[in-house]
This record gives sequence, structure tokens and C-alpha cells, in this order.
Amino acid sequence: MLVVTIDRDSVHAGDDMGSHATSITLDPSATLRSLIEVIQGMGYLPGINGGKATWIICSSGKPIGVLAQQWSEPKLTAPPASIVDQYFGNTEPRLLFRYWGQADPDQVFSHIEAGSEPPSLF
Repeated sequence: MLVVTIDRDSVHAGDDMGSHATSITLDPSATLRSLIEVIQGMGYLPGINGGKATWIICSSGKPIGVLAQQWSEPKLTAPPASIVDQYFGNTEPRLLFRYWGQADPDQVFSHIEAGSEPPSLF
């Protein structure tokens, strides 16, 4: 089995009382798509009133995609069918979800896909 560590930003002041770090266990042959589906299915990322939260998915400090509350599935810069075990290679499998407010997720993804910094939150 493969253990993937996940963590996320806080979404408001009361949400930062404790750590959000946790881990999930997957079959080593799981894909990036299925990894994200598991995370979505476990209710790990809080829903935001208004239904438009944008999360930047990061691996090794670099953005690899965007998950938006209003989307049914994320957009990734890596092929979604990539095998998780192979994708992470010799590094510890770990994802960080950075809360990007209610920014337009398509615009955020366009920046990430182009290799640019995400648009400012302010």
C-alpha cells in the first residue's frame, strides 16, 4: 500500500486551531485522478458559502493543478492517468492544497499551466 500525506491551508481564523495534516492509504497502482477523487470523497476540503472555493494543488512546493468547489473534477498539469507511485518517484507522496479564495479557477489554472505565479488574491 502507498501512504500519501495531505495538508491544506486554513479557510478562516477559526479553522487554524489545529493541524489539517493527515494521510490516506492507496493501492500503489492508483492514478492521480483517483487520488484526488478519494480526497474529494472524504470531505477533506471544506465547502465555502457561495460554492466557489478555489484550491491550488501543490506537490513538492509546485502547483500541479486546481480543484474548484464548483467543478466536478480538478484540472491537472500532469496527466490524470499517471500512476501515483511513479509520479512521486523517490520522494514522499505529499500534496498541499492552497486555498485561493474565490478566485476564478480557470484563470488560476491558466497561470499554473503557463508556468506563471497564480493571480493575486487581492
